[in-house]
Amino acid sequence: MKKVLLTLLLACFTQALSQESNEGHSMPAPPAPTEEQMAEMAQTAMQLGLPAGTIKISECVPTMGEHWARPQDLPLGPIYGVKDGKLVFVELMPSQEMFAKGMSWVDALKTPKWFLKINHVDIEFQPQGHEGYPIPHYDIHAYFVPHEEHLGYCLPPQ
Repeated sequence: MKKVLLTLLLACFTQALSQESNEGHSMPAPPAPTEEQMAEMAQTAMQLGLPAGTIKISECVPTMGEHWARPQDLPLGPIYGVKDGKLVFVELMPSQEMFAKGMSWVDALKTPKWFLKINHVDIEFQPQGHEGYPIPHYDIHAYFVPHEEHLGYCLPPQ
C-alpha cells in the first residue's frame, strides 16, 4: 500500500510540475524524485509542520536555503525556506500582472508553526523574473531569522 501511495505521489508531482500555471507560464520540471526521496521529503515536511504534499524543489540557494513547496501551489506559493532542518522563511511570488489586477492574498504568509515569529519581510521586484519563473514578479520573503543569519547561508567558496 505504501509503495502504491508513493508511486501515486510521484506521478502527481511530475504532472503538477509540468503543468502551466494559471497565468500560462510553466515551471521547469526537475528530475522526478525516487520513492525513497519522496518518503524522506514527506517525513521532513511533517517534522517542519509543512502542509501534506510539500517537497523540496531546490537545493540550498545562497542567502536563503532550500526551497520547499507543494507543486500545485507553484509558482505563487507559499514556498518554504529550510536550512539545516529549520524553517527560516515563507515566500510568495505574485506576478506583476497579479498586482496590477488588484489581487489579494489573505493569510498567505502565515507561519506553519504557531511559535515562529516573523523577524523581517523582504520584498524584491524581479523585472526580468528568474530561473523557474521568468516573468516580472515580486519575491516576498517573510523571514523567521535575522538578516545577519540568512545572508550567510550557502555562500560559494571564495
